[in-house]
Amino acid sequence: MKNFKKFGVMLGILSLGLSSLTACSSGDNTAPAKEEVPVASTESKEEKTEEKKEEEKATTEEEVTIRYWQHSSAARDEVMTKLADDFMKENPNIKVELEFIPEDSYTQKLIPALASGTAPDVFQLQSGMINRLAKQGSIQPLDESIISGEELDKVFVPSTIEALKVDGKYYGLPTDVQTVITFWNKTLVQEAGLDAEKGPQTWEEMREWAIKLTKTENGMMTQSGWGHKGYFPEVQAVVEQNGGKFVDDTGKFVFADDPKSVEAITFLTDLYRKDKVYNMDFMKNWAGFRQGKVAMMIGHPAMIGNLKATAPDIDYAVGLLPTMGGEPTTVVTSWGYVMSNNAKADAATKFILYLTSEEVQRMWTETTGELPSRANLLEDATLVSDPKVAVALESLKTSIVGNLQMGQLSSIWQTGYESIILTDRPVQEVLTETQNLLNEEIAKDIK
Repeated sequence: MKNFKKFGVMLGILSLGLSSLTACSSGDNTAPAKEEVPVASTESKEEKTEEKKEEEKATTEEEVTIRYWQHSSAARDEVMTKLADDFMKENPNIKVELEFIPEDSYTQKLIPALASGTAPDVFQLQSGMINRLAKQGSIQPLDESIISGEELDKVFVPSTIEALKVDGKYYGLPTDVQTVITFWNKTLVQEAGLDAEKGPQTWEEMREWAIKLTKTENGMMTQSGWGHKGYFPEVQAVVEQNGGKFVDDTGKFVFADDPKSVEAITFLTDLYRKDKVYNMDFMKNWAGFRQGKVAMMIGHPAMIGNLKATAPDIDYAVGLLPTMGGEPTTVVTSWGYVMSNNAKADAATKFILYLTSEEVQRMWTETTGELPSRANLLEDATLVSDPKVAVALESLKTSIVGNLQMGQLSSIWQTGYESIILTDRPVQEVLTETQNLLNEEIAKDIK
């Protein structure tokens, strides 16, 4: 049984290399840069005819080349190179050509390629963009002759694939899967006389801990109790646990119109405005946690490996999110392996299935820290042997899909949230303004 030595080293490299393009950011949970989503060219928007699909199936045994793109880091590139080689050995008629794009230019290169019809056959895409690109015709659904939607529903954790489904069809399978969990500095917690092994169990208890763990000298913050600044999975989790709605059944944002949602968001913004448990002028929240100056954080499980590499002397623990008395609901963020409209659907689907197979996901989790999306791996003996990773896997059992998994949406949200905590504007006023902007953006997805 592996002891996650490889997990820690490789994950540390990965976490340091990824930017906000990925589902787990570089550690500060900042919103991705705004990207422009293309309108596909006329040729790429045309749906494939049944005749064309039949022609593709008839050429399954002919040699096919799959061009694949992903955002790059040393650990990810090494893993993918091996996976492509193994896939080609199992499928000698399919050749995979890899291209690793620097993370700071990945979207800027991908979007024009999609618009011009020159996109790679298979590539990674932020989950929140899938609905828009599917409706524009830039990407195509998985080939159901290879695997059906019903089969996928049986083996994948629902929250990890929900965002990849459009009009009843799956347009990809998940990668870069992350939830959010609680991190706390055991030394600081013990010094405050709190239970460093158990951690905060409710949101009110976490607020009380945060207040107690915050220190000031001469009016200046010297220690933050909780580095909260409005990262959307954290906020959405509290809204859902409080019985509120972030979006309605149609996907329209409704949090500003829902009293329970406003109540939950106000609870969180008051941490900054009234309780003053964090100050963005103090230091970046994850940097502060690494230095022992921020006592508690909520973040992605990938930070487990990052902390091994960047702050090996910090004695910390992790736990499921606090609750409102019910389940510790958490929020999933992810990317998807998807294929362009011009790809050979059967060969591309086979490659995507291979990349999300049980064996590959187990190895991917061990080497990158991204969570598996196959339900049976949540109890995998190899993976749960690390107690911290076991907590991360457990969190997937009560997870829901994130509603802001697109650069434009998360940027609008973060701008609005910071307007609340950094000014004296009324919470309701800013939430209504933010909700309107978000709904204007998603209206572009509706045809």
